[in-house]
Amino acid sequence: MKKTAFTAILASLALAPVAVADSELYVNGGVSVFDTDEATINALNMRGGLNFNEIMGAEFEAAFGLGAEDLDSPEGAQIEVENQFSGFFVGRYPVLSRVDVLGRVGYTTGELQVSNSGVSTDAEIDGFAFGIGGEFMFTDSFGLRGDYTRIEADDDQFDGGINVIAIVGVFKFGELR
Repeated sequence: MKKTAFTAILASLALAPVAVADSELYVNGGVSVFDTDEATINALNMRGGLNFNEIMGAEFEAAFGLGAEDLDSPEGAQIEVENQFSGFFVGRYPVLSRVDVLGRVGYTTGELQVSNSGVSTDAEIDGFAFGIGGEFMFTDSFGLRGDYTRIEADDDQFDGGINVIAIVGVFKFGELR
């Protein structure tokens, strides 16, 4: 599955120069909360993207844990986001001059670390991901975005999937020429 996702990302990068002529480059940074059935984990979230036009784009995301959280277990185990990397196709719809609603669909891969009594194990969170959100731009360059993403992890440990809520600041570089 990782090879398929990697191939899809490389293919989209190969086709990207065709769409770059009137594109808009942006970066996001903020916090996200990963909610599993057993714990809620905080992470630093960073994104970079390219809007091909007013309604279509692509973005890449990376998240890294901000510390371990206790699991709902009597043993006192803890869980932490080691890393998470994603690629998404993003659809936007402007509802007001500075407000967009958005949807995104893509693939994510990452690791959660579970530790208990000094023993650590990693759990893979590879899988299909999709989400919805909204973005409000205070100026042409600066804004705020909130979104919800659902990760359908391939690992049986996350049978209920993982829900991620993110609040990030937005900086848009403007149109590329």
